[in-house]
Amino acid sequence: MTGTASESTDENTDEKAEGTAGPAARVRAAGEAVDGADPLPSAEQVEQLLDLLCAWFRHRFRPERAVGRSGTFRHEVVTPLGVRHRYLSVVNGHCAAFVAGQESDVTVGVELRDLVALATGESRADEVFVAGRLKFTGDVFFAMNWFEWFGFQDRRFPDRRNG
Repeated sequence: MTGTASESTDENTDEKAEGTAGPAARVRAAGEAVDGADPLPSAEQVEQLLDLLCAWFRHRFRPERAVGRSGTFRHEVVTPLGVRHRYLSVVNGHCAAFVAGQESDVTVGVELRDLVALATGESRADEVFVAGRLKFTGDVFFAMNWFEWFGFQDRRFPDRRNG
């Protein structure tokens, strides 16, 4: 995904019916592999997990909630190998992911472990934010779209988009 956009596609297929793990299960498994690596995960493992997380965010994107609005979220993710960046840009109801080179409206600061937990529903965004482990800099009003557009929710209350 280096420096290029990855467009949102219809990933709402029922992968479990085909005998493969759903998107949330793949994110969770990759997160556990990186988190449990001893002594450290490889750079390739970290980058693959970040790319998988971007794909998951695109999967969770709710275009009906972003009608007439656009902007870019810069994710500043603290990993075992240092800070890595990913960008999610929303324009005209489409979500694209980038590794670099984008102006952003807001920066989302989060540790990789928390981002995986948020993506898979293991943690709630409001709890991670209140605990100080999820930080926003830039346009904080725009930052509220992050919750709305990507539909974070508690795993105890899954919806049709949870894998």
